[in-house]
Amino acid sequence: MIRFHFRLRPLADVETWGDRHPHWFGLTDGWYWIDVNGHKLFHHPSNTVAGKPAPVDYYVARLWEDLLEMLPSVLEPVPADLVDRMTRDHDAWCEEAVEDAEAALDWYSSHFMYTGYLATSPRVVLWRSIADQDMITVDWRHAAEHGLDCTVPRQGQASVPTELFLRAMEELNRELIDAMGRRITEIEARGPNPDTHLEQLRQEHRQRSRSLAATLQHVPATDWTAVREGVARIFSTRTPRP
Repeated sequence: MIRFHFRLRPLADVETWGDRHPHWFGLTDGWYWIDVNGHKLFHHPSNTVAGKPAPVDYYVARLWEDLLEMLPSVLEPVPADLVDRMTRDHDAWCEEAVEDAEAALDWYSSHFMYTGYLATSPRVVLWRSIADQDMITVDWRHAAEHGLDCTVPRQGQASVPTELFLRAMEELNRELIDAMGRRITEIEARGPNPDTHLEQLRQEHRQRSRSLAATLQHVPATDWTAVREGVARIFSTRTPRP
């Protein structure tokens, strides 16, 4: 089971941005977390409500945009001989660049969820394997200094059928687009506006409502030979751990 949860902050509590006009991204201010096979990711003691770990307090659009950007790569099946390289040695992917390994680094980074904007950011990698079953695996790692909700191991993996992962993405997309549509309607109901910003906001909303469909049309053209050659170079430079 996987579900992308979110709640939007009440509109009256959403801070305006610099030019004081409503921005679609800024209007998604709220909370989010990921529930995968009973593990709540993006819950940390540094974010507390009533003394209990709470979800990430940030713009929900960030999670949505990042997942959409990753989706074509995540849906592309990883060859069996490369699956173990996704998580065998995370540090190898993050050290100094290895010459002639760009294809491998680009391939890996397209499966990596950037969370550096969070104070306590997990390292999250997602990929699809069809070797045994058609599954999407979510792998997460937290730095040792990060406090954690006791229900979330410091590092772990959880796999769900690709069909369920896609269904969860569709639910996140539908629920966020619907919630933002209602939010924009609420803003429009406040009365006439002398400028065109609300019209632009509605137009942007229509464009974003088509984002998932457009994303699903994109199929990566991965050069697996170049990826394998790059992976071999990256890991040949690693000193085996004791």
